[in-house]
Amino acid sequence: MSQPQGPPPGYGQPQPQPGYGPPPAGYAGQPAGYAGQQQQGVTVVTTQPQQVVVTGGCAACGGHVSDNFTVCGIILAICFFPLGILCCFLMMEKRCDRCGATY
Repeated sequence: MSQPQGPPPGYGQPQPQPGYGPPPAGYAGQPAGYAGQQQQGVTVVTTQPQQVVVTGGCAACGGHVSDNFTVCGIILAICFFPLGILCCFLMMEKRCDRCGATY
C-alpha cells in the first residue's frame, strides 16, 4: 500500500487573490455552504396603501348592522311551525343602527 498523501490542492488556507492582501491572522476560511461570490444589489420594497375593511359594518356609514326578523317571517314561523322557522331566518332583514339603510 502507498503512504497517505496530504490534502488535495485547493484545500487548507485560502490563497491570496491578486489585488488583495493576505487574509488576517486567525482567519478561519469560508463557512460551509458559502458560494464564493457575493453580489451587491439594491432591494426596492414598495408598499401599497392598506384598506381597512370592517366586517359586519354598514357599507354607507360604517355603523353597526343588526339583524331583524320581518313581520312576514314571524307569521310564517307560527303558521308553518317546523318549516316556517327556516323561512323566518331566511327572511331576516339587516339594518344599520346609525343611518337606517337596509340590506
